[in-house]
Amino acid sequence: MTEQGITEPAVTDIPVQAAMGWDRPRRRTHESARPRLRDALPAIAAACLLALAHVMFAAVNPVLALAMSAAFSLVAVLAVAMGGQRSVTPAMLIGLAVLILYGVTGLAGPLHRAAPHLAVLFAAGCIWTITYIAARSRGALDSAWIALVWTSAAYCIWVLVNASSAGIGRPLHPIAGYFETPANAAIMFGLLSLIGASRVLHVLKQVDADALVGMRLMERLVRDAFGGFILLVLALTCLLLADSRAGMLMTLGVLIGHVWWDTLQITTREHRGRLVRLGVVAAPLTAIVLSASGLALGLLQDETIPPGIGLTDENPNLQRLTAYTAVWLESPVTGHGLGSSGIAIAPVQTLDNAKALLAPGGTHNMLLAWVVEGGLLGLALLLTALVAAHIAIARTLSTRRAPRTFARLSFCASGLLLLHGVTDSALNLPSATWLYAFILGAACGLAPSKRDTPPAAR
Repeated sequence: MTEQGITEPAVTDIPVQAAMGWDRPRRRTHESARPRLRDALPAIAAACLLALAHVMFAAVNPVLALAMSAAFSLVAVLAVAMGGQRSVTPAMLIGLAVLILYGVTGLAGPLHRAAPHLAVLFAAGCIWTITYIAARSRGALDSAWIALVWTSAAYCIWVLVNASSAGIGRPLHPIAGYFETPANAAIMFGLLSLIGASRVLHVLKQVDADALVGMRLMERLVRDAFGGFILLVLALTCLLLADSRAGMLMTLGVLIGHVWWDTLQITTREHRGRLVRLGVVAAPLTAIVLSASGLALGLLQDETIPPGIGLTDENPNLQRLTAYTAVWLESPVTGHGLGSSGIAIAPVQTLDNAKALLAPGGTHNMLLAWVVEGGLLGLALLLTALVAAHIAIARTLSTRRAPRTFARLSFCASGLLLLHGVTDSALNLPSATWLYAFILGAACGLAPSKRDTPPAAR
């Protein structure tokens, strides 16, 4: 009771609902319900450009990669101009300076080979900046998220339509034909399925927090979760048609783990039934088994090498590891330069390992590819950027009132790319790299700063 005798509304449930997502009891002001166009426009444009990059066969062509990088750079300049000087952070300036120095000093290798790769990395930083700024306005990020979901769903439809034959009723051609390897297709559609699932889970947490039932429940699900559900179904369909068994197992494992983690606050309540409690225990075990099975299958079997003449008894991944390690030891600190792995490996090719080394996919190992091309220096720069981003995002998980939807999504996306990174080159698709940067930027933008984190949560 207040001094005037008026009972104030209870707020004890706010931390619990905040832990389930950013949608907690709140005042629906005009500004939060309808974000300013200037706040949402750059991020929406980035989502549309991402879909365009996907359609351009993931922008693997150097010319397309340079063109799309220039487009993302213009959008990033627009986002910074609209956001003002306060939107620029030290991390942005440090990242820009390091990348420029890495290129102009020659550490990245000859510019005629390294330029497309540097442009892809620069565009990833631009996308991170765009979504980081958008995340400072909750309504703007939600608009960008919806745009990303629907443009990604449109891309999946485009793939399915173009992969089908002209005749009615004929089976679909393998989706992997649009990618260099089936694993590349699995990476793309695995990330898209995670994005679709995260949108559905976010709305389900909103519905639970608002205690909606009946028609209001169905109305909220249809209005807000329909796009995420459509994207999830389409992405999993494309993944199935890509015919990558290892990629399917990895995606299902990470997807189940994501669903379990993101709904843990809901499913562990005391009034839940025995079946739900059993699912809470079985889900993480199932996720681990599926992920480990996909990892083992990717290491032991190579989907890019057909059986026949030229294939020895030695595992192709082991042959690549031996050959590329020998190449890396020739220049362990600075590497051979970005984009030079195909040239650097030529002197160590033999009749025994030629089939494995000439197969699509390069090193089939992300870390090995980075140390060969960038050396320990390049790998250190990459890991420093990723670790710093994840440390910032981890503060979200330790803060009771911070929104955690994108934080969990970013960690699950990182886990999927890490699994693929051990068995294939997970970041050799520019548009997949940019999609990952989109997720990381949003998660970092939502993360509380050290000044905002209360001492008890640090």
